[in-house]
Amino acid sequence: MKPLNISLPPGVKDSLPDEASTIENIEKTILSVMEQCGFQRVITPFLEYLDVLSIGLGADLRDKVFKFIDPATGKIVAIRPDITPQIARVVATRMRDYKLPLRICYNEKIFRYQEPRSGRPREIQQIGAELITKKNTPDADAEIITIAINSLKGLGLKDFKIDIGEVGFVKGCIDNLKIDDKERGNIKNAIALKDGSALEAILNNLGKKVGDKDKKAINLIPSLFGGEEILEKALSIAFNRQAKTAVENLSKILQILNKKGFKKFITFDMAEIRGFDYYTGIIFEGFAQGVGKAIVAGGRYDSLMQKYGYPCAAIGFAFDVENVVAALEG
Repeated sequence: MKPLNISLPPGVKDSLPDEASTIENIEKTILSVMEQCGFQRVITPFLEYLDVLSIGLGADLRDKVFKFIDPATGKIVAIRPDITPQIARVVATRMRDYKLPLRICYNEKIFRYQEPRSGRPREIQQIGAELITKKNTPDADAEIITIAINSLKGLGLKDFKIDIGEVGFVKGCIDNLKIDDKERGNIKNAIALKDGSALEAILNNLGKKVGDKDKKAINLIPSLFGGEEILEKALSIAFNRQAKTAVENLSKILQILNKKGFKKFITFDMAEIRGFDYYTGIIFEGFAQGVGKAIVAGGRYDSLMQKYGYPCAAIGFAFDVENVVAALEG
Protein backbone atom coordinates (compact mmCIF):
# COMPACT_ATOMS: atom_id res chain seq x y z
CA MET A 1 0.00 0.00 0.00
CA LYS A 2 1.35 3.41 -1.00
CA PRO A 3 2.08 5.53 2.12
CA LEU A 4 -0.13 8.57 2.61
CA ASN A 5 1.43 11.94 1.92
CA ILE A 6 0.10 13.86 4.92
CA SER A 7 1.63 17.30 5.14
CA LEU A 8 0.83 20.99 5.59
CA PRO A 9 1.29 23.82 3.11
CA PRO A 10 4.47 25.89 3.56
CA GLY A 11 4.36 28.56 6.25
CA VAL A 12 1.63 27.06 8.47
CA LYS A 13 1.90 24.81 11.52
CA ASP A 14 0.05 22.91 14.22
CA SER A 15 0.35 23.91 17.88
CA LEU A 16 0.39 20.92 20.20
CA PRO A 17 -1.00 21.04 23.78
CA ASP A 18 2.02 22.60 25.52
CA GLU A 19 2.40 25.38 22.96
CA ALA A 20 -1.37 25.86 22.74
CA SER A 21 -1.46 26.34 26.51
CA THR A 22 1.34 28.92 26.32
CA ILE A 23 -0.51 30.77 23.56
CA GLU A 24 -3.68 30.79 25.63
CA ASN A 25 -1.83 32.33 28.58
CA ILE A 26 -0.30 34.97 26.29
CA GLU A 27 -3.73 35.83 24.93
CA LYS A 28 -5.27 36.14 28.39
CA THR A 29 -2.43 38.27 29.75
CA ILE A 30 -2.20 40.75 26.87
CA LEU A 31 -5.95 41.11 26.37
CA SER A 32 -6.36 41.64 30.12
CA VAL A 33 -3.88 44.54 30.05
CA MET A 34 -5.69 46.08 27.09
CA GLU A 35 -9.13 45.68 28.61
CA GLN A 36 -7.98 47.23 31.89
CA CYS A 37 -6.91 50.26 29.86
CA GLY A 38 -10.35 50.61 28.30
CA PHE A 39 -9.76 48.75 25.02
CA GLN A 40 -12.75 46.82 23.69
CA ARG A 41 -12.37 43.76 21.52
CA VAL A 42 -13.75 43.49 18.00
CA ILE A 43 -13.75 40.48 15.69
CA THR A 44 -13.22 41.06 11.98
CA PRO A 45 -13.96 38.66 9.10
CA PHE A 46 -11.38 36.29 7.69
CA LEU A 47 -12.34 37.34 4.15
CA GLU A 48 -12.79 40.78 2.58
CA TYR A 49 -13.48 42.02 -0.92
CA LEU A 50 -10.07 42.77 -2.39
CA ASP A 51 -10.99 46.24 -3.62
CA VAL A 52 -12.18 47.26 -0.13
CA LEU A 53 -9.18 45.77 1.66
CA SER A 54 -6.71 47.24 -0.84
CA ILE A 55 -7.78 50.78 0.08
CA GLY A 56 -5.80 50.45 3.30
CA LEU A 57 -2.96 48.12 2.35
CA GLY A 58 0.56 49.44 2.07
CA ALA A 59 2.55 48.71 -1.09
CA ASP A 60 4.58 46.08 0.77
CA LEU A 61 1.47 43.96 1.47
CA ARG A 62 -0.42 44.20 -1.81
CA ASP A 63 1.74 41.50 -3.38
CA LYS A 64 1.31 39.18 -0.38
CA VAL A 65 -2.46 38.80 -0.53
CA PHE A 66 -4.06 35.37 -1.00
CA LYS A 67 -7.05 35.97 -3.27
CA PHE A 68 -9.65 34.07 -5.26
CA ILE A 69 -12.93 34.62 -7.10
CA ASP A 70 -16.05 34.15 -4.97
CA PRO A 71 -18.31 31.72 -6.91
CA ALA A 72 -21.40 33.37 -5.39
CA THR A 73 -20.66 36.93 -6.52
CA GLY A 74 -17.92 36.69 -9.12
CA LYS A 75 -15.98 39.30 -7.14
CA ILE A 76 -12.37 38.90 -6.03
CA VAL A 77 -12.14 38.01 -2.35
CA ALA A 78 -8.98 38.27 -0.25
CA ILE A 79 -7.74 36.62 2.92
CA ARG A 80 -6.66 39.46 5.19
CA PRO A 81 -2.88 40.03 5.34
CA ASP A 82 -3.29 42.78 7.95
CA ILE A 83 -5.94 43.62 10.56
CA THR A 84 -5.40 47.39 10.69
CA PRO A 85 -7.20 48.19 7.39
CA GLN A 86 -10.12 46.14 8.66
CA ILE A 87 -10.21 48.18 11.88
CA ALA A 88 -10.15 51.37 9.80
CA ARG A 89 -13.08 50.11 7.71
CA VAL A 90 -15.07 49.05 10.77
CA VAL A 91 -14.52 52.38 12.55
CA ALA A 92 -15.29 54.44 9.42
CA THR A 93 -18.45 52.55 8.52
CA ARG A 94 -19.86 50.77 11.59
CA MET A 95 -18.57 52.84 14.53
CA ARG A 96 -18.72 56.34 13.14
CA ASP A 97 -21.30 57.37 15.73
CA TYR A 98 -19.09 56.20 18.60
CA LYS A 99 -17.46 59.02 20.54
CA LEU A 100 -13.72 59.48 20.09
CA PRO A 101 -11.28 58.41 21.36
CA LEU A 102 -11.92 54.78 20.42
CA ARG A 103 -9.82 52.05 22.00
CA ILE A 104 -10.07 48.78 20.09
CA CYS A 105 -8.24 45.48 20.48
CA TYR A 106 -8.28 42.15 18.64
CA ASN A 107 -6.87 38.62 18.62
CA GLU A 108 -6.88 37.26 15.07
CA LYS A 109 -4.87 35.37 12.47
CA ILE A 110 -3.63 36.89 9.23
CA PHE A 111 -2.23 35.25 6.10
CA ARG A 112 0.53 36.65 3.92
CA TYR A 113 2.14 35.04 0.90
CA GLN A 114 5.81 34.28 1.44
CA GLU A 115 8.19 32.52 -0.90
CA PRO A 116 8.34 28.85 0.15
CA ARG A 117 12.13 28.99 0.57
CA SER A 118 12.05 32.15 2.71
CA GLY A 119 11.27 30.20 5.87
CA ARG A 120 8.85 32.92 6.92
CA PRO A 121 5.42 31.98 8.26
CA ARG A 122 2.39 32.66 6.10
CA GLU A 123 -0.02 32.25 8.99
CA ILE A 124 0.54 34.78 11.80
CA GLN A 125 -1.49 35.20 14.96
CA GLN A 126 -1.66 38.81 16.10
CA ILE A 127 -2.93 40.40 19.29
CA GLY A 128 -3.26 44.11 18.65
CA ALA A 129 -4.58 47.43 19.87
CA GLU A 130 -5.64 50.54 17.95
CA LEU A 131 -6.26 54.01 19.42
CA ILE A 132 -8.36 56.32 17.23
CA THR A 133 -8.47 60.00 18.24
CA LYS A 134 -9.52 63.35 16.80
CA LYS A 135 -5.90 64.42 16.34
CA ASN A 136 -2.46 62.98 16.90
CA THR A 137 -0.75 63.78 20.18
CA PRO A 138 2.38 62.63 22.03
CA ASP A 139 0.07 61.45 24.83
CA ALA A 140 -1.70 59.03 22.47
CA ASP A 141 1.64 57.77 21.15
CA ALA A 142 2.94 57.27 24.70
CA GLU A 143 -0.29 55.52 25.74
CA ILE A 144 0.01 52.88 23.05
CA ILE A 145 3.70 52.26 23.82
CA THR A 146 2.84 52.04 27.52
CA ILE A 147 0.33 49.27 26.81
CA ALA A 148 2.93 47.35 24.82
CA ILE A 149 5.45 47.65 27.67
CA ASN A 150 2.93 46.69 30.37
CA SER A 151 1.86 43.68 28.29
CA LEU A 152 5.44 42.45 28.02
CA LYS A 153 5.99 43.01 31.74
CA GLY A 154 2.76 41.18 32.47
CA LEU A 155 4.08 38.19 30.54
CA GLY A 156 7.12 38.14 32.82
CA LEU A 157 9.60 39.45 30.26
CA LYS A 158 12.26 41.77 31.68
CA ASP A 159 15.04 41.97 29.11
CA PHE A 160 13.33 43.73 26.21
CA LYS A 161 13.56 47.02 24.33
CA ILE A 162 11.06 49.15 22.45
CA ASP A 163 12.91 50.66 19.50
CA ILE A 164 11.23 53.89 18.35
CA GLY A 165 11.65 55.88 15.14
CA GLU A 166 9.78 58.68 13.37
CA VAL A 167 9.22 58.52 9.62
CA GLY A 168 8.89 62.31 9.52
CA PHE A 169 12.59 62.63 10.31
CA VAL A 170 13.88 60.82 7.24
CA LYS A 171 11.10 62.25 5.08
CA GLY A 172 12.02 65.72 6.24
CA CYS A 173 15.66 65.11 5.43
CA ILE A 174 15.19 63.75 1.90
CA ASP A 175 11.79 64.83 0.53
CA ASN A 176 12.81 68.42 -0.09
CA LEU A 177 16.01 67.55 -1.96
CA LYS A 178 15.94 68.66 -5.60
CA ILE A 179 16.40 65.15 -6.97
CA ASP A 180 14.17 62.71 -8.87
CA ASP A 181 12.14 59.89 -7.33
CA LYS A 182 14.64 57.20 -8.33
CA GLU A 183 17.51 59.07 -6.69
CA ARG A 184 15.41 59.68 -3.59
CA GLY A 185 14.50 55.98 -3.52
CA ASN A 186 18.17 54.99 -3.67
CA ILE A 187 18.91 57.21 -0.67
CA LYS A 188 15.95 55.80 1.24
CA ASN A 189 16.98 52.20 0.55
CA ALA A 190 20.56 52.82 1.70
CA ILE A 191 19.26 54.41 4.91
CA ALA A 192 16.87 51.48 5.48
CA LEU A 193 19.78 49.04 5.14
CA LYS A 194 21.96 51.28 7.32
CA ASP A 195 24.59 51.01 4.61
CA GLY A 196 26.71 54.07 5.29
CA SER A 197 29.19 53.37 2.48
CA ALA A 198 26.49 52.99 -0.15
CA LEU A 199 24.71 56.09 1.13
CA GLU A 200 27.88 58.17 0.90
CA ALA A 201 28.54 56.94 -2.65
CA ILE A 202 24.97 57.72 -3.74
CA LEU A 203 25.15 61.24 -2.35
CA ASN A 204 28.57 61.87 -3.90
CA ASN A 205 27.27 60.75 -7.29
CA LEU A 206 24.54 63.39 -7.08
CA GLY A 207 27.20 66.08 -7.23
CA LYS A 208 25.92 69.61 -6.69
CA LYS A 209 22.27 68.51 -6.72
CA VAL A 210 22.68 68.08 -2.96
CA GLY A 211 24.63 70.63 -0.94
CA ASP A 212 27.59 69.63 1.23
CA LYS A 213 25.75 70.48 4.44
CA ASP A 214 22.80 68.28 3.47
CA LYS A 215 25.13 65.44 2.43
CA LYS A 216 26.91 65.57 5.76
CA ALA A 217 23.63 65.48 7.68
CA ILE A 218 22.12 62.63 5.64
CA ASN A 219 25.30 60.56 5.92
CA LEU A 220 24.90 60.63 9.71
CA ILE A 221 21.37 59.19 9.73
CA PRO A 222 22.33 55.45 9.72
CA SER A 223 24.40 56.01 12.88
CA LEU A 224 21.57 57.62 14.84
CA PHE A 225 20.73 54.65 17.02
CA GLY A 226 20.80 54.45 20.81
CA GLY A 227 19.39 56.10 23.90
CA GLU A 228 18.13 59.55 24.76
CA GLU A 229 21.31 61.21 23.52
CA ILE A 230 20.38 60.28 19.94
CA LEU A 231 17.55 62.80 19.94
CA GLU A 232 19.95 65.66 20.58
CA LYS A 233 22.19 64.50 17.73
CA ALA A 234 19.20 64.12 15.41
CA LEU A 235 17.97 67.61 16.25
CA SER A 236 21.39 69.05 15.42
CA ILE A 237 21.17 67.79 11.82
CA ALA A 238 17.42 68.34 11.28
CA PHE A 239 17.60 71.00 8.59
CA ASN A 240 13.88 71.65 8.03
CA ARG A 241 10.68 71.96 10.03
CA GLN A 242 9.37 68.46 9.32
CA ALA A 243 12.53 66.77 10.57
CA LYS A 244 12.70 69.00 13.64
CA THR A 245 9.04 68.39 14.47
CA ALA A 246 9.65 64.63 14.29
CA VAL A 247 12.49 64.82 16.81
CA GLU A 248 10.54 67.15 19.09
CA ASN A 249 7.64 64.70 19.03
CA LEU A 250 9.92 61.86 20.13
CA SER A 251 11.28 64.02 22.94
CA LYS A 252 7.76 64.69 24.24
CA ILE A 253 6.90 60.99 24.08
CA LEU A 254 10.08 60.13 25.99
CA GLN A 255 9.25 62.66 28.70
CA ILE A 256 5.88 60.96 29.26
CA LEU A 257 7.43 57.47 29.29
CA ASN A 258 10.19 58.64 31.67
CA LYS A 259 7.56 59.70 34.20
CA LYS A 260 6.20 56.15 34.10
CA GLY A 261 9.65 54.72 34.77
CA PHE A 262 9.99 53.18 31.31
CA LYS A 263 13.17 54.91 30.13
CA LYS A 264 15.21 51.72 30.51
CA PHE A 265 13.03 49.98 27.93
CA ILE A 266 13.38 52.66 25.22
CA THR A 267 15.88 53.05 22.39
CA PHE A 268 15.70 55.24 19.29
CA ASP A 269 16.49 54.49 15.66
CA MET A 270 16.21 57.57 13.45
CA ALA A 271 17.06 55.52 10.34
CA GLU A 272 14.09 53.19 10.81
CA ILE A 273 11.71 53.66 7.89
CA ARG A 274 9.73 50.40 7.95
CA GLY A 275 6.39 51.07 6.28
CA PHE A 276 7.69 54.44 5.02
CA ASP A 277 4.65 55.03 2.80
CA TYR A 278 2.11 53.62 5.28
CA TYR A 279 3.06 55.32 8.53
CA THR A 280 2.76 59.05 9.21
CA GLY A 281 4.56 59.50 12.53
CA ILE A 282 6.23 57.29 15.09
CA ILE A 283 7.01 53.66 14.33
CA PHE A 284 8.27 51.14 16.85
CA GLU A 285 9.30 47.54 17.31
CA GLY A 286 9.84 45.49 20.44
CA PHE A 287 12.68 43.01 20.78
CA ALA A 288 13.42 40.46 23.51
CA GLN A 289 16.75 38.91 24.42
CA GLY A 290 17.47 35.82 22.32
CA VAL A 291 14.82 36.45 19.66
CA GLY A 292 16.05 37.95 16.41
CA LYS A 293 12.61 39.00 15.22
CA ALA A 294 10.30 41.72 16.50
CA ILE A 295 7.77 40.45 19.03
CA VAL A 296 5.63 43.58 18.66
CA ALA A 297 5.46 46.28 15.99
CA GLY A 298 3.32 49.32 15.32
CA GLY A 299 3.10 52.99 14.55
CA ARG A 300 0.97 55.99 13.65
CA TYR A 301 -1.11 55.82 10.46
CA ASP A 302 -3.26 58.96 10.39
CA SER A 303 -3.85 58.91 6.62
CA LEU A 304 -5.41 55.44 6.66
CA MET A 305 -8.66 56.55 8.30
CA GLN A 306 -9.03 59.27 5.65
CA LYS A 307 -8.82 56.63 2.92
CA TYR A 308 -11.95 54.99 4.34
CA GLY A 309 -13.75 58.33 4.47
CA TYR A 310 -13.30 59.16 8.16
CA PRO A 311 -10.59 61.80 8.73
CA CYS A 312 -9.14 61.21 12.19
CA ALA A 313 -5.88 60.14 13.80
CA ALA A 314 -4.85 56.59 14.67
CA ILE A 315 -1.98 54.63 16.16
CA GLY A 316 -1.69 50.95 16.96
CA PHE A 317 0.47 47.86 17.28
CA ALA A 318 0.31 44.08 17.07
CA PHE A 319 2.11 41.31 18.92
CA ASP A 320 3.39 38.41 16.82
CA VAL A 321 2.27 35.57 19.08
CA GLU A 322 4.73 33.00 17.70
CA ASN A 323 7.65 35.34 18.39
CA VAL A 324 6.32 36.05 21.89
CA VAL A 325 6.27 32.29 22.52
CA ALA A 326 9.93 32.14 21.42
CA ALA A 327 10.79 35.02 23.78
CA LEU A 328 9.15 33.25 26.74
CA GLU A 329 10.98 30.02 25.96
CA GLY A 330 14.34 31.73 25.44
